[in-house]
Amino acid sequence: MLGEALTDLTARAAPGARAAGLVHELAGIGGRYRRHKKAWQPHLQHTKECITAHLYQADKAEPVLLIGAGLGLDVPLDALNAHPAGALLMDAVETLSLRWKLRRYPNIRFERFDVTGLLAPYAHTEEGAALHPPAIAPLPLVGYGMAVSCNILSQLPLAFADSPPADEDERALTAAIQKAHVKALMAMGCPALLITDYARIETKDDGHRHVIPTVERSFLPGDPLETWDWHIAPKGEAAPDLDISLKVGAWLLNAYC
Repeated sequence: MLGEALTDLTARAAPGARAAGLVHELAGIGGRYRRHKKAWQPHLQHTKECITAHLYQADKAEPVLLIGAGLGLDVPLDALNAHPAGALLMDAVETLSLRWKLRRYPNIRFERFDVTGLLAPYAHTEEGAALHPPAIAPLPLVGYGMAVSCNILSQLPLAFADSPPADEDERALTAAIQKAHVKALMAMGCPALLITDYARIETKDDGHRHVIPTVERSFLPGDPLETWDWHIAPKGEAAPDLDISLKVGAWLLNAYC
């Protein structure tokens, strides 16, 4: 709890991000990671290796853009720092721990940025008022040698809707936010690597297994290059008799021939 409180107090946030609960959520992720390092490690390592394996696609004259830096747990900092033009990490929240970590990587910059375009409007919207996501997410489309969307797609709507969405309005909002993000990646003038979970698998002690989509597969560009599991909440984290894993996939868009 002390670590979560410290993260909450020392984080810097893009306009609207703290009011939307993203600082508190990132602090909570840090707490869950500390409780379940062993269970999370295969996913974190697989994500790093997947990104590193595809950096050859990046134009050496332009920096790599990584969207969804979070706490940096799944980010291959050594590989990004070694890219000739460096890298830019982007997230709505910047933690003190990541700021200190990046001091060792002079070729990597960080920018606080709202990749949904909704956080500031949401903070000033009356309760119950409709939000109108852009048709294409406000990502920078040029100036980068490669883009990486890193385990963030399923999380983007969570400031504005439950998972799974509670009603038709939340379902429509969730779909619009996720579609806008994928459209932006596909519109970029460089290869884009999309890594995201797309299903949550809840297993109870009695053997009952419930699969809940976190991203509709129809939003994703065809079959993934590879898939793996993220054991995100071992039994006891969410409930005494409940074990939760995520199905994660990687897609390479706009690849150079």
